[in-house]
Parts: sequence; C-alpha cells; structure tokens
Amino acid sequence: MPSPDRIIRVGPECARIRLSVLTPFYRDDPSPLLEKLHNAPDGVELVLLDDGSSAPALLANVVGAASRTGAPARILSWDNNQGRAAARNALIEAAQGEYVLFLDADMAPDAPNFLARWLDIIDAQAPQIAFGGLSVKHATRARETALHYNMFAHSDCHDAARRAGAPAQSTASANLLVRRELLAAVPFDSGFTGWGFEDTEWALRAAAHAPIVHVDNPATHTGLDSVDTLLRKSAEAGPNFARLLARHPQAERFAAARTARVLRHTPARRSLRSMCAAIARGERAPLPLRRMALKLYRAAHFAEHLP
Repeated sequence: MPSPDRIIRVGPECARIRLSVLTPFYRDDPSPLLEKLHNAPDGVELVLLDDGSSAPALLANVVGAASRTGAPARILSWDNNQGRAAARNALIEAAQGEYVLFLDADMAPDAPNFLARWLDIIDAQAPQIAFGGLSVKHATRARETALHYNMFAHSDCHDAARRAGAPAQSTASANLLVRRELLAAVPFDSGFTGWGFEDTEWALRAAAHAPIVHVDNPATHTGLDSVDTLLRKSAEAGPNFARLLARHPQAERFAAARTARVLRHTPARRSLRSMCAAIARGERAPLPLRRMALKLYRAAHFAEHLP
C-alpha cells in the first residue's frame, strides 16, 4: 500500500480518540459532509484521503472545511488514484480510534447528533460491526437523477429490522462502524478496482468473524447519478461482480447473479442491453419500468464476465 504523498493536520490535539471518521474522496468535494460534522463530540477524529484528485483548489476547500469542524483532522493525499478499496485500507492504517466509521464524501447525516448516537451505540452495545443505514432524506430530487433516487430508495433505504434479514448483503461501506482491530484481520480487497461490490465482498468475509449489527442511525446518499452515469458504472462493474462470485459462492443466490446466469446463455444480450438502456433513459416511462430495465441492463453486463 503506498504511503501518503502529503499529510495535512488541522484542529486540536486529542488525548484519547474513540472514533475515527474515515472519508476517501476522488474529485468529489467532502466539504458539505464536514460542515454537517461541525462541533463533533470529544473523542472523534476526522481522517480524509484524496485519492489522486490532482486538484489543489479542492484540497484547499477540504482543509478549510475540516478546520471549521473543531475536531482533530488529518487530510492525506495521493498523487495517483489507487481505488476505493486501497483508499479505505490506507485510512484504516492511519486511524487512531478504537472504532472507525466509514462515511463517503457524498453523505449527509440525517440526525444532528449523528456522531453522538454512534458513540452511544458503542457504549451500549460494543459491536464489532454495525451498519447505520442509508436514506434519501436530504437528497435533491431532479429530472436527471430521478431514476437513481427511485432505485436507491427502493433497493437500499430500509430500516434495521429489514436489513437484519440479510445482514451481509444489506451492508454498505458508507455509514459503516467497525472495531479497528477487526479490520486488521479483515481488510478490504484491493483487487476490486473501479465501481462496485468491494463492500459486499468485505461484508461477506467479515460476517464469518463477527455478527453484523444493524441499527437505525441513517445518513443520506446525496450524490445521485444521472442515467448515463448509472449505465456506465453498471458496464464497468462486471469484473468486480465476477470476482465477488468467485470468492463467495453463496452470492450466487443474489437476484443479480441468478439473472446474470440466465442471460449468460441468451444470445441476444447485446440487443437486450440496448433496449434496456433506451427504456432506462426514457423519462416518460414509469419509474418502476425504468428501474427494472436498469437492473436487467446490469445483469446483462455481469453475464459477460461469468465463467
């Protein structure tokens, strides 16, 4: 794992760090997230990593926003992009807290006492792994991101009771609390590059070491994508999906895997993808139909990478 090319420290010193909030970013500005973490409780540090954005103005914004939180903060940066899994592993190595909390750059805590609630959960339950959940409470609804808003709300935004029915599959790497010593034994697989599935793969491995506790302390995913971006990411995710299945045969039970296996033997996959992309882009089509089309589009791309 490469060492940071730069480390910038801001804020006060803290004698005892209980919780390290870890945020990787690549060309996305985490300053709005940092503004939401203003007046962080005692015992919390912020550690961010610029994964090769090569944007001095962006880095200056982040340093300024971090200094205004009142919390001890460090901003690490790489000159070259290393990928999300490698970035998270570097943040884990830099963290000083007994626990770490992964928060992506485009997240917004739903509750004003979000970090205090996490500290209360640590005190009351001492979990090895806990996932707080995702929401669209603070997300902006717009025409170009309507499909992502609808799909995310239906697929990813569930309460703790429902998520607990499939604890690993329902865990994401944003708003994820983990005891740091567990991450030494179960790091993220840096073989996952690009978009998709490194968090699901990690959760499946981690669940063999400790139970995943689901709690209701959600954060909003504000960085919703346009349809074209969703289609591009879906096309890029095929190799990662194949890597997930190769490492975890139980993932063959996932709906996307079952659909991809069927489509693996369908000769008209290319035509199907074109049709599904057109439906997903069709703003006059009902959103449930567009959502189904995007899922089929993804599965058709995943099928190309299955053995």
